[in-house]
This record gives sequence, C-alpha cells and structure tokens, in this order.
Amino acid sequence: MDLGKMADKAKDWAGKNPDKADGYVDKGADVVGEKFGHEQQVDQFGDKAKDYLHGGQEQPPPPEGQGPPPHPPGEEPPRP
Repeated sequence: MDLGKMADKAKDWAGKNPDKADGYVDKGADVVGEKFGHEQQVDQFGDKAKDYLHGGQEQPPPPEGQGPPPHPPGEEPPRP
C-alpha cells in the first residue's frame, strides 16, 4: 500500500476519532520516551503528529544539525 494513502486513511480516522487518536499518539510517545530517553523531544514530535492528524500541514524537515537525538552509549540504534 502507498504510504500517502496510509497517511490519508490515518488522518481520516483521526478526524472521526480525535480523542482515540490523541491517546494512541500519547501512549506511543510515552513508550518511546521511556525506552530511548529524550522525553522532551519525543513529546514535541507527538504534538506535531497530533497536529498533522488533525489536519495540520506536514512539517518541514528539522534544520540541519537538529536531526534525531543520538543513541545512548552502549546501545545500538534500532534497525529498520
């Protein structure tokens, strides 16, 4: 399935179920924040995801040098 179509379906569902969508984003952000740290950045990303799901425009990429946070020492990054 096309990622664009998946995003459109997610936005459509979130528009019909905004409280559930926000809850899922918050739960996901909590899990990621607990596992990898950087809770503040994860919360900011969650807020942007909720904005996008509620009809906001896609966010531009972060400015150069402000990409994802580094992984804690001794941990390898997750593999796609």
